[in-house]
Amino acid sequence: MNTKLRDRSLGLLFLAAFPLYGVGSSLLVTESATLGLVLVLTNSLVVAAIGRILQSIAAPYGRAIANSYLVARLVEALLLGVSGYLVYKAGMADSGSLYYRIAMIGLGIGSLPLLAVLTRVEQMPSWLVRFGIVGYLALICGIAADGFGSVDFGLFLMIPGALFEVTFAFWLIIYGFGCGTLHET
Repeated sequence: MNTKLRDRSLGLLFLAAFPLYGVGSSLLVTESATLGLVLVLTNSLVVAAIGRILQSIAAPYGRAIANSYLVARLVEALLLGVSGYLVYKAGMADSGSLYYRIAMIGLGIGSLPLLAVLTRVEQMPSWLVRFGIVGYLALICGIAADGFGSVDFGLFLMIPGALFEVTFAFWLIIYGFGCGTLHET
C-alpha cells in the first residue's frame, strides 16, 4: 500500500472510531442493543488496526515505543469490547465504565511517547504534536475526574483529546506523514 493511501486510510479509521463507539455504546441500552454491540466490537477492530498501522510507521524510529503503542491500542480495543459486552449483557449503562476508563487512560499514556517519536523524526508538525500531548494529558485527567465523580468536568477535559484525534485524522487525509512539517521533503 502506498503511503498516501495508508495515511488517508488511517485518518478515516480515526474518524470512524467516534461514531462506531459513540453510537454503538448509546444503542447498548435500547431495543437495538445487538446493533450497538456490533458497532462497539467493530470499533475495537478499528482501534486495533489504528495501533497496527501506527506501530508499523513508528517502528523504524523507535521499536520499543512503537510496540508499546500497539499494546496500548490492543488493550484499549479489548477493554472497549469487554465494556460494550458487559453493558449489552447487563442492560445497564454503567456496567462497563471501569473498563472504558482504563482503556482511555491507557490510550493517553501509550500515545504520548509515540507523539514524541513522530515529532523527533519530523513526521508530524510540532504544533500538531503539542496539541496531541495537551489533548491526551487532558483526556487522562478527564477520565480520572470522571472516575472520582466529577462527570461534567471530566467530560469537559476529554474534549481536547477528541479534538486532537479529529484534527489529526484530517491532517492525515490531507497531508499524511512527513508532510506539513517545517522541513517538507
